[in-house]
Amino acid sequence: KILLSLALHKPEIYAIITAGVLRPRQLFFEIAGDQIMGYYKPCKEFDQCNRLIEKYFKTGQYEKCFQGYLVLAEGGYPLAECQVGYFYHEGLGVEKDLSQAFAWTKRAAEHGDWDAQYNLAEFYEEGIGTAADLAQAKYWYQQAAGQNHAFALKKCQELGIILDEQKG
Repeated sequence: KILLSLALHKPEIYAIITAGVLRPRQLFFEIAGDQIMGYYKPCKEFDQCNRLIEKYFKTGQYEKCFQGYLVLAEGGYPLAECQVGYFYHEGLGVEKDLSQAFAWTKRAAEHGDWDAQYNLAEFYEEGIGTAADLAQAKYWYQQAAGQNHAFALKKCQELGIILDEQKG
């Protein structure tokens, strides 16, 4: 389930795309709850991301949306870095390239984006764009869970990963 952060910071987007399956927004919010609201702090880059969604993503102009995110990502904005990774993973507006998806996702994860941390864990667990590495997958699930990422918390529980607050 590679997450598209667009749905996380823009509540009126009615779905997220995970592994090619369209999931209704209601299902996502049942899983993630109100935790996602307010995760991304208001700033000019965030506003630009919202404009890109409205103008290009919602109208299926993925290449223009990708190009806009790429400019923000190259400037070091973690949400945009995560999105660029997603666009490469799905081949939206750009040729599908799993090594680029991995590289941009890793960059965003290292910059602290919770969805990128979750996605990077999935990449390591499944060997997407990199060699499979369960130790790295667990590390990144733990990082995302440390930010209360709902899917990462669930995955940590499934894998028996002990989170810091659970340690004696």
